[in-house]
Order: sequence, then C-alpha cells, then structure tokens
Amino acid sequence: MKKTGKIYMLAQLNCRSMGESIDLLKDWLSFVRIITEPKYYKIDDGASQPFDLLSIKTAFENLTDESSLWVKIYAAAGEFQVHISGHSVVERNIIDGSVFLNYQKMIEDYSDVRMETSGVYGYIRSLDEYLYHNVEQMEKRDFDTAEELSLLPKRYNNNKEIIVDCNQFSGYDIFFRGLCLTACWKMYYSSLYFQVIPRQIFLEVQQVQTIEELKNDMIKISLFIDPLNWEAEANQHFQQFFREQMGFDQLAWNNGVGILRPPLIEFAFIEEMVQTVQYQNSQFQPVEKKKATYFVTRSSDYVRKEYSENRTKGVLNVQAYFPWIDHQGRKMMNYRVINPQLAIDGGLAAYEFYIRQYLEINVVDEKYNTYLAVLRFYLPEAALAELPLEELMEKLWDVNISNLDQQESVTALDLKKGESHLRVAFVGADHLEIKDLEKIDEND
Repeated sequence: MKKTGKIYMLAQLNCRSMGESIDLLKDWLSFVRIITEPKYYKIDDGASQPFDLLSIKTAFENLTDESSLWVKIYAAAGEFQVHISGHSVVERNIIDGSVFLNYQKMIEDYSDVRMETSGVYGYIRSLDEYLYHNVEQMEKRDFDTAEELSLLPKRYNNNKEIIVDCNQFSGYDIFFRGLCLTACWKMYYSSLYFQVIPRQIFLEVQQVQTIEELKNDMIKISLFIDPLNWEAEANQHFQQFFREQMGFDQLAWNNGVGILRPPLIEFAFIEEMVQTVQYQNSQFQPVEKKKATYFVTRSSDYVRKEYSENRTKGVLNVQAYFPWIDHQGRKMMNYRVINPQLAIDGGLAAYEFYIRQYLEINVVDEKYNTYLAVLRFYLPEAALAELPLEELMEKLWDVNISNLDQQESVTALDLKKGESHLRVAFVGADHLEIKDLEKIDEND
C-alpha cells in the first residue's frame, strides 16, 4: 500500500448560538496558523486565493443563523477544512505526520477542549488507515496495488457496479441515528451515543490503550500508542476487537447482508430505552453468543436517566434466539431483513451464515422440542425469484432438508441437524409487519 504518512482529524460540533460558532471557527483558524503556514484559501466554490486572514475572519463574522459556509485552507503541512450550517460545525484537518508528532500534545489538547465544550463526535487517526477502510470505488484506491485490490472483499452498489465492501473493515465509518460508528486511534463520544449504547459499555470496553472521562460527559478512547503504526498486527486486532465489542455492525450496514460474524453484543430498542446483552466467557472476556457462559444485560432509559444491569451465569434459552413466541400456535420466530442483490454471490453466504446461526444451537428448554422454530428472511420482491436454492442446499450438505414449498410470495423449507430443527421462510419485504407476525408473550 502506498502511504501518505498523514493524520486525519474529524470533529462534529453543535453550538448553542452563532456567537459560539464564530468563536469556534476563529479558534480553528488560529490552530491552523500555529501548526503550519497557510498558503491559499477557498470559500465555498470560489477560486483558490493567497491566504488572507482578514478576509476569512470577515466571512466568519458575517455569518447568521441561516448561513452555510465552506472554508478550506491549503498549507505547507496539510489541508484544513471547516463547514458551518446553522449552529453545526464540521471540521476536517489533514496534517503531515511529522508536524503532528511535533505538536501532538497541543493538537490533542485543542481537540479535547473543543469536544468537551461542543462535541457530538470526533476522531484522530492515520489518513492512510482511514482511506484503506473507507474508499469503496476501486478506481479511487490508487494506493493499492492490483494484487492487493484483487484480494479485497467486493459487493455491488445500487447501480450494480462492483465496489469494495468496506463494511468488512474495522475502521469503516457507518452512521446510525446521525452518529458516526467507527474504530480508530482516538475517538470521542458524547452523551448522544448513550441513547444507542449504554455509557457503561464504553467505560468497560476491553483491550484498549486508555479510556478517559472528559468534561460534559464526553468519553475519549485510545486504541493503541502510535497512529501511524496502524498496520501492526496487534493494533489491527485492537481495532477489530473494539468494533466487535461495541456492536457497531449489529446496528448498521449498507452491504445488504451484514458482516457475517457472530455477535459479541446484541441490542433492543423500546421507545426511549435501549437494552443490551453482552456475551462473555468464564474469565469475563467477550465471546460470541454460542460460546458464552456469562451474560451482562443492561437497560438504559436515557430520558428518565434510569440505568440497571445484571450479570448472570448460565445458558441461553430459546427466547435468546427466537424472541417472537406464539404460545397458542406453538411457534417461535426470528427474522433478518437483507438485500442479497447487493452481494456478489446473490446472498448465498449470508443465507448459510444466518441459517447455521439459528439451526446449530444447543439450548436446554422444553419449548424448543415442542415448538416450531422459524427463521424468516425478508427480501426485495425481485430477489425471491433469484433464490440460489440448489447452491444453498449444497452448502448445507450436512443438514437434512425437507418440505420445500415454493409459492409466489413465499418459499419455505424445513431443516434438521441432529436434535436441532428450523423452518426457513423467504418472504417478500412488502409483507414485513413484525407486530402482526407473531405475538410476543412478555410474561414468558
């Protein structure tokens, strides 16, 4: 991989007033002038001009609550960009690695203060690491050799063009409820994140360099020591393990099928409450769901500021796999909404992965033996006509398959492996009405 050796900083800031926003912008301008020598600047779509401090300050001072403004500064040691819209400020800085190392403490202090006062989210990382994990278009990955590019995971985009499936990478930036979910060298998390992931999960995450509690409930997490050494095997492990512990890829993906790795944590959202279950082994280390012997359940009501947690030892019951239970019909169900048309293999790997997740289970629960376990795949209507059933049956060579039933809007089959059983149904996404599918027995 061809490298730049630069550092990339991102900050999303929200201000209470335009005056506060203008102060932040002026501080950013001072920051740029301290660590490097500005050469040119550009406002919005205008032409680049020789750097003029007074012109930029005037543009900032003329902002109103309805204003939107882009400013970009080209300097001897990097590129610096800020965008303001209303009271929202997004700051992106690219800094030469040698300059960053010379000013590292000052740069981190600058970042800490901004995040403490106005931060929503932010990070500091190697630019090369960011590009490697986030550039999807293959023609733009000029930092990869042809051989390196051929080994990367691929998928289709919505235009049926083949792109790199960056969902599979530990440093991929995904967004959930307007929040950036990623793993990199240093990250900042505001209280808005705790409406999605309970705060205690951030504080107890394992195998990271440091966890710091800053002012205004801000949390700062560092994964390893040197941001430019991100390719080291240990650092890549820390990056991936952090992402898996936080469960980011359980919350959002855009490749249509998910990451196809067993979860270390799972989420449920009920009105203003988030509930989580973390899976751990006997040493209280995170493990995949099926290998867990300890379970940490957390419930956080972020409106009423109520929090509870429970740590138990034991085994999973059927409701951990099939939460929708119809006692009258003696059925239990779970589901996945996927878009296999974005997968190069038509969703084959995803179908096998999720089927084995819910078939190859070992639970001690009398309902499992007497109830019908159902896994439903909700797909785009066009995908129903393209199911790779023959290829899937070959993949499930060790499973007894029976009762194949193909109709216009539903294809179903029964699977059995040892004492485990599962009915799989492929259903058009137009029929997705979870509340009407199966009754949830809250007293179960």
